[in-house]
Parts: sequence; C-alpha cells; structure tokens
Amino acid sequence: MPKFRSIFISIVTLCAILGVAIAVIAYGRGYRLDVNQTSIKPTGLISATSDPVGAQVLVDGTLKTATNNSFNIDPGFYTVRISKESYIPWEKKIRVQGEVVSAVSAFLFPTNPSLSPLTTLGIANPTLSPDGTKVAYIIPAANLDAAVAKKAGLWYYELSEGPLGRNRDPVQVESANAVDFAASSITWSPDATQLLVEASTSSRLYTLEKPNTFTDVSTTQPQLLAEWTTTQADTDKQKLAAFKPAIVNMTTSSAKIISFSPDETKILYQATASATIPQVIVPPLIGTNSTPEDRNIKPGKFYVYDSKEDKNYFLLNKNEISGAIQWFPTSRHLLLTLKGKIDVMEYDRTNWVTIYSGPFVDNFVAPWSNGSRIIILTNLNGDALSLPNLYTVNLR
Repeated sequence: MPKFRSIFISIVTLCAILGVAIAVIAYGRGYRLDVNQTSIKPTGLISATSDPVGAQVLVDGTLKTATNNSFNIDPGFYTVRISKESYIPWEKKIRVQGEVVSAVSAFLFPTNPSLSPLTTLGIANPTLSPDGTKVAYIIPAANLDAAVAKKAGLWYYELSEGPLGRNRDPVQVESANAVDFAASSITWSPDATQLLVEASTSSRLYTLEKPNTFTDVSTTQPQLLAEWTTTQADTDKQKLAAFKPAIVNMTTSSAKIISFSPDETKILYQATASATIPQVIVPPLIGTNSTPEDRNIKPGKFYVYDSKEDKNYFLLNKNEISGAIQWFPTSRHLLLTLKGKIDVMEYDRTNWVTIYSGPFVDNFVAPWSNGSRIIILTNLNGDALSLPNLYTVNLR
C-alpha cells in the first residue's frame, strides 16, 4: 500500500503539472472560458502601439486601454480608433482571428503644427538629394545688405538632428564672389556627395567634403549626367531584384516605378497597362493588414505593392493628385503635395489627413529624415523679403 500510494501521488502530481501547463499554454494562445456557454473558446489579441505613446485605444467606440499594450478580444471585425489630445485620430477596420496577434500601429499627426525657419535671408532653387537626406539651395547676392553679403552663394543643409537634438548648421559650398549663381541649376549625384551647378558660362562639380573647390566639367557634363543616370538605374534594379520574379515582371511590363519605400519593402508605381498580380505567398499570411487589396491594376492609376505581406493596394486616381507623391520616413505613409495643402495617407489609402494647409511655393516639400517634421518653401512676410525661405512644419 505505501508503494502504491507513492506511485498514485506521483501520477496525480504529474497530471496536475501537465494540466496547469496545458492551461497556461492555452491561455497564452488566447483561449478563454465562456461562463455563459460553459465552454472554452479561442480569442485573438490586439497589440496597439502609437507614436507618440500614451494614446487611447477604442474598439467599436469602447475604451479598452492605452498604447502601448495588448488585450484579448473575440474573433471578428472591429473598428479600432487611436486618439490623443492635440493629434488627429487614427482609425482602421481590422480583422481579429483566434490565436492570432493583430498589430495596429498609429503614427499620429498634430492638429496644429508649428513652423520654424531654417533660412532667413531668402533662397532660390532648393533641390533635394536623391536619398532625401540633404537639400541644396542658393542665396542670391541681390538685395542682401553689406553685412551679410558674404553669405550669398551655394549652400546645403543636412536634414537630420545634430548632437543633443539640435539642428545642424548649414554648410556653404561656394560664395557668390566666385560665380554668379543667380540663374544656375543644381543637380545632385546619386550618392548625394557631389553637386553639379550649371551656370550660364560654365558647369562646375563640387564635392561636399571640399567646400570652395570645384572641377570644371563644362565639356564633360553630358557624359557625367549620363553616368549618374546609369548609376541611379542600376541602384533601382538592385532594389527591385529583392522582389519575387512575378512582381519584377509586372513592374517592368505593366507599370512605371515611382519610388521604393525607405525600408525597400514596398513599391509605389503607376500602372501603364491592365494586369493581374499573381499571388506569390501561398497560402496567404495570417494576421496581416485586413484592408481590402486590389490585384487587378488599371492603366493610369497609382498603386502600392507590399512585399512583406504580398498585398497590392489601390492608392490614387491620376486626377486626385496635382503635385508630387513621396514616401514618408515611416515607410507606412505617403506625402502628397496638393494645391494649397500637404496631405499624408497610409500606403493602403487609409487615414488620409491634412497635416499642413497654408502658403508654400514651387511645390517644394521634403520630409525630415526621422519624420519629426517636413520642410516647405514659403514667404511669410512678403513686404520684408522678396524671396521665400525654408521652414519646418514641426510634427514632433
């Protein structure tokens, strides 16, 4: 009897441990006890994050938690709203599946962003580098006071924070004493390390690491530009090579690529012919973006293809955009330059909002490298200055 009792206790203990382990695993996978129906049912998990943090998370109008947190919920379709005071609310309809984590992530834009000047003397011809990290511009010598006349010339500004989060100082590449930049054009090299300045009498190549020095390329300018064009095309081919062959064939035969997202996982393109995008991830992934996709593309329309989830989203009709379309640094948003305003939307056409409505000139809009602000060209005091300046629209 003592031996049997010892074996029995061991078996019961083992069964209890296994039972607890199974219960913990089931709980972790989202199973919950339904008291009303006396059954165990699977639930899903919503993981909600936001930038900035501390926003409210509402599901079908009911407050659930604050970001950044997760919570269990029955499978089904829900409208998730993330809101924070002084920011434009984020909202999306998502699908929750049993035992699956549904991630929602909101980048919130302020309802009333502030403006800060980057330049003050008046500038001309701002030109963004191909990688979006720098902007070159000219400070014309005309109308400058003698005290600041030496600041006339060719400059560039690096679009990133310096030490302790402060703005970096602009760098003067060449003064106006050396050449008349008033009627010149600026072209960046593909690697954003050189500037080609085409003036009325000559073409000069400047290297950013060597201010106030240049190479005269007046006779070799066409060849140099051809080399830069080839280099940029090769870079785009390398980015495209990371996508599945079916997507490469589609983009080369039925589309015109506009740009790749900063993380190089998405393609913004305009369809040039009707086509159907084949499924390249079979079976489809679970827990992905539940916004309906459109794999039947039509000429003239803009789309975004997401390689991580193998999904294609209709973005815009041609008549909906009057200016430029460019990626925001999050790789989840697109920046739209429209008449008199600047809008942003997610790559699946959801959460289309206006982040700036006011004067800006020449359709020059550029995002800061970390998404904390955007840069515009505007003149807020035309009586004092004849030329516009660069301003930041502060989003953080």
